[in-house]
Amino acid sequence: MERRRNRRLEINLRCRVSSPRIGSQFLVGFTENMSRGDVMVQLDGDENSPVVPCAGDPMIVEIDLPANHAFGRKCMQCQTSVVRAAISETGNLRLALRIHKMRFLSCGECSALEGKSGDLFRQLVM
Repeated sequence: MERRRNRRLEINLRCRVSSPRIGSQFLVGFTENMSRGDVMVQLDGDENSPVVPCAGDPMIVEIDLPANHAFGRKCMQCQTSVVRAAISETGNLRLALRIHKMRFLSCGECSALEGKSGDLFRQLVM
């Protein structure tokens, strides 16, 4: 039974994922597909045994967007919650995430947030 709310597009973009459950570190991976309100992410397998999040856990996803000559490099920062988490056949963590809010930032602003994930969650959730 198909339960998706919107059509998904196969989009493979580099991303970073953070959550209060994993502390101040960012996990790195790629998007597999996206729709207007959801994103599927597969994290790189070289991380040190990431904690598997539970359904409903809040997460911040920063997706690096392709460069555009009109406005430079941007990233899409999404406030999400976990719908489903599973380990893929290759051993990587796959996350299905529901997008609640998003904003677009310059790439420099995204990388500046890496040490401030606690502040970031308080700022986005409010």
